[in-house]
Amino acid sequence: VRVHFLLFGTYRINERREEKTPRLSIETANGNELNLYACQVREIDRATYEAYDFSADVMSDAWDPKRARKKLRAQPDMLACDALLDQDIFSGVGNIIKNEVLFRIRVHPLSTVGALPAPKLRALVDEARQYSFDFLEWKRQYVLKQHWLAHAKRICPRCNIPFLKANLGRSNRRSFYCERCQKRYD
Repeated sequence: VRVHFLLFGTYRINERREEKTPRLSIETANGNELNLYACQVREIDRATYEAYDFSADVMSDAWDPKRARKKLRAQPDMLACDALLDQDIFSGVGNIIKNEVLFRIRVHPLSTVGALPAPKLRALVDEARQYSFDFLEWKRQYVLKQHWLAHAKRICPRCNIPFLKANLGRSNRRSFYCERCQKRYD
């Protein structure tokens, strides 16, 4: 079973949310249970599981930043906003993380991967992983939104000018970015 928690997915171990029906509930022989809410659940066969590239999972111990950079370099025309959402490169990264990573490394979402200087490409890969761990910790503490600098914001905290908001890239997902401090590489 493959579970994607999307933006607001949650789980409970040995407890249930009174107001919600679990999307998936798994009970063990000794009476323990795992309840999953607001998530995408997909059954996968053994061959698919065995073929899964855990080195692309940004929160896995098997994460391989060199492999991620290699995959990025193999697609030089890919936009930065699409690259971060490509689950074959950055499994687990979603739209909030995309916006925050690009803002933090000062890269415009319409930059092409092939035009990024090596230090920016490295920063993209490193920050995608780091922010994913920060995201999880802040979510556990119920303070996630307090740490957003770009996602769903109106004003750039660095430049004090309005963010631009647009559905960009192949993914057509919402992007929040600053035309002044996020450099476009193309």
